[in-house]
Amino acid sequence: MTDGSARLEALLQTVRLFAALDRVELARLVGALEEEQLAAGDVLFEEGSESDGMYLVQSGRVQLTVRAPEGQRVFREVREGMHFGEVGILLGRNTVSATARTGVALWKLPRDRFEELVRESPTFVQTLAGSLAALYDDRLRDSVGVPASVPAVAWRARPLRRQPTEPGESVHRTLVTLAIAVAIPIFLWWTPPPAGLTPQGWRVILIILGAAVGWLLEPVPDFVTTLLMAAAWGATELAPLPSIFAGFVSSSWILGLGALTLAAAMVRSGLMFRASLAVLRWFPSGHAGQVIALLVGGLLITPLVPLAIGRVAAIAPFTRELARGMGYRDRSPGAASLAIAGIIGYGGFSSIFLTGLAMNFFVLELFPASERMQATWLGWVTRAAPTGLVLLAGSALALLVWFRPGTKGASGRLLHQERVLGPLSPREHVTIGALAIMAVGFLPLPMLRVSPVWFAVGALALAIGGGGLNRDLFRRAIDWGFLVQFGILLGAGGVLHAHGVDEWVTARLLSLIGTGWHPAGLILLLTGFVCACRLLMPWIPATLLLSLALVPAAPRLGLNAWVVGFVVLVAANAWIHPSLSDYCRVARDAAGEELLGQRQALIAGILVTLLTVAGLAVAIPYWQWLGILAP
Repeated sequence: MTDGSARLEALLQTVRLFAALDRVELARLVGALEEEQLAAGDVLFEEGSESDGMYLVQSGRVQLTVRAPEGQRVFREVREGMHFGEVGILLGRNTVSATARTGVALWKLPRDRFEELVRESPTFVQTLAGSLAALYDDRLRDSVGVPASVPAVAWRARPLRRQPTEPGESVHRTLVTLAIAVAIPIFLWWTPPPAGLTPQGWRVILIILGAAVGWLLEPVPDFVTTLLMAAAWGATELAPLPSIFAGFVSSSWILGLGALTLAAAMVRSGLMFRASLAVLRWFPSGHAGQVIALLVGGLLITPLVPLAIGRVAAIAPFTRELARGMGYRDRSPGAASLAIAGIIGYGGFSSIFLTGLAMNFFVLELFPASERMQATWLGWVTRAAPTGLVLLAGSALALLVWFRPGTKGASGRLLHQERVLGPLSPREHVTIGALAIMAVGFLPLPMLRVSPVWFAVGALALAIGGGGLNRDLFRRAIDWGFLVQFGILLGAGGVLHAHGVDEWVTARLLSLIGTGWHPAGLILLLTGFVCACRLLMPWIPATLLLSLALVPAAPRLGLNAWVVGFVVLVAANAWIHPSLSDYCRVARDAAGEELLGQRQALIAGILVTLLTVAGLAVAIPYWQWLGILAP
């Protein structure tokens, strides 16, 4: 295996067509390559047949011929280190016939993976164009007996300027949905407020209702809707500017910025990909081993990369390549189980760790000061452990039983990919250093009452200034839309409190729920309520609004604020239908819709929801034992 990895690595380094790809892209590419062996005289494909891939010659000789009136005519002979078939992919048919002159070892890049490279990497497109142009120039000069004037060198591609994409929705639909969102608060603006609520507080709620309609119908991105909500509060003088934007100077927003920056640094540097490969190699290469490896790998990587969408987007293409490397057809049980394991493993444990999700810092900010100081990284994971274990064990068992593959597969590509990645790069070293700084801030020092914010700032500076993220990547790799929304909604708590809205919401909840509830029953009721709200609202707005409404009400409900916040985070992270899951959408965008069918994604959503409810139910006696929940 080691010799084969070295030969493949050497081969890829000689292929001019791949010169534009960085080492992480090359490592992902290795996962899609298919090894083929030909004996002398074997025909690989015929002229005029449908093209199915591009080929790299590991060893041996392949003769390319074309049909002529006098018979087959030799067009070209390709040897070790050369490639062929890319013209056929672009035309959709093979323009030559390929026959092995000797015993041949080939690596095949399937057509669909080649086309994904064309879509995803502009520099690869430019390199391909340069390679084809050079080939055309060589053939033209050869036809007139003139030698090439310039020796072949690695062609350097300059970045392409991306063309703006067309909007997915019509202007008419956008205007109509915006009008609906605006009409609700305007229509009810002058109506008398409910009992116990001031007119200003009622108007704050009306603007939030209009924003909720915008989040649901999505005429514009959700963070734009949140900005419009803040603008409406300011324009109607319901809150001063410092109060509306107070969230941007809070410790939670700084922690969120630092966490997202480190997540981007891990993904961009290839450190997350390397860590995923390492975990997969710890487990057996068969189907069961790789399913468990994806779940456990996601569990281990989650506290290091607090951006769930980024984690899922990074692992989704890898699960596709892993499934194909194991010989599974698209949407087969084997492929679906790997895809679902990647989604659950890299997205489902987000709230088990304090640093697993930037949203956790938002909920942390809502805790009373005394409970906020107790919510250390270690304390958080200790309280969340039973729910995480139920999700881990339950999803592993369900995937291995319900999505049992018809054939056994095993992947031997992991060592190839690790060799292509090579040793740790300087960017990875810098990222590891930044992670270490953040870990010091979150693990022992909160016990000494030292704020982790300053360590987040140090990690942020190192990740940017030390080479982990340069200026351009810092602009492009951070989800600034989420951070804008995050900051405004962090300040929303102050706006609600200034007009007594939080107290009014708490009183209404108590009147609706009633008294005398056992804590266990109340937690399950809240879980069902959050899941029901997720049927109507996207994940981010639902989590933020439900946290604002329920966490401050926890003492009046007789519950611990951390327990209520954790229930909101975990229950809102579940989904029933795949259209409600950002993780499913991102996985399909990154890996294609062929890997996971709609029905399989629906089953996965129901599974995650049931396991979430079970995990919270199992945690109730554990929380009572810890003393954070009344018996």
